Amino acid sequence: MDQTSDISIVRNAVRNLLDCADDFLIMKQSVDALYNVFSRITGVSPAQISVDKDIMLPSGKAISPSAAAHCLLEMKRTAVFLRGIHQAVLQKLNNRADKPVHILYAGTGPYGTLVIPLLHLFTPDRIQVDLLDINPFSLEALQKLIAELQLNDYIGYVFCEDATTFKLSCHYNIVISETMLACLKNEPQVAVMQNIIPQLHPEAIFIPEEISIDAALTNPKMEQDRLLYYEDEPPPFQRIALGNVFTVNKQNLDIARMQKTFEIPDEKDFPVLKLFTTVKVFGDELLSENDSSITLPVNFYDLRKQPAQHIAFWYVQGEKPHIESRVICKPALYQTEIMNSL
Repeated sequence: MDQTSDISIVRNAVRNLLDCADDFLIMKQSVDALYNVFSRITGVSPAQISVDKDIMLPSGKAISPSAAAHCLLEMKRTAVFLRGIHQAVLQKLNNRADKPVHILYAGTGPYGTLVIPLLHLFTPDRIQVDLLDINPFSLEALQKLIAELQLNDYIGYVFCEDATTFKLSCHYNIVISETMLACLKNEPQVAVMQNIIPQLHPEAIFIPEEISIDAALTNPKMEQDRLLYYEDEPPPFQRIALGNVFTVNKQNLDIARMQKTFEIPDEKDFPVLKLFTTVKVFGDELLSENDSSITLPVNFYDLRKQPAQHIAFWYVQGEKPHIESRVICKPALYQTEIMNSL
């Protein structure tokens, strides 16, 4: 297939993703079209194993090129991020007259999934992008993709560095970095935000704008029935909300504030404590429960195994970032503590 055909496919696919709302058939066809073009040009696919390795950092795991590439196929995740980023670019363009919007994309992977499809919607004098990834094989593949799609004029600097320690050398209007799993486990999203956001101008946009983790007590049968299709009417459904465990955004980056203690009500019909991740990309573009792998609910504690009086949560950073907890149990005659981690 020639360059003109590939560029046309990418343009049509991104326009469809921006405009299709929740039409999942169009979403799937569009991300499949992007994946077919990107994987063919770069040669990066799940079958590639010779250089396809995760990189373990002091702040978490930088996933392998093929794993990063495969994220493109999570159709709603891709669509919502592209829509949010598109809105952010338009907002900045409206405020900048003839000046281009400068973007830093940290954690590009081999496809640059969250920016590359959008570039042909603008001209190089209106949008300029610097690229950052710690994996040289990802950057090599991405630069090949950029050349084949005739996007070199949009690209400024390319940095092969760790986003959790990277020092900004210029002013950016938008910074994009999505390096996370559900409940902010294993990957360095929080560390990237803690490093980059304080270096930005107050009016700069960081995407995603906000990540929140909430806790609720759930009924396993209700949760299962809710996922099934009911033709006539939905089944009864209820949860016991405990509250927000923590939220990460421009105003809240202090790890000391990422902790919360909840009193556990005596609700025997709701024995499983789950954690729920919500990602606000930009504006009203959200990823919520079950929209993607990064917002899958996580079973955290089963009260049927050991009743609990209080549960304290906090976030642990390091090579394997995760949520940890202390469960205060109070049986009839004695009190115990249980440490639990995600």
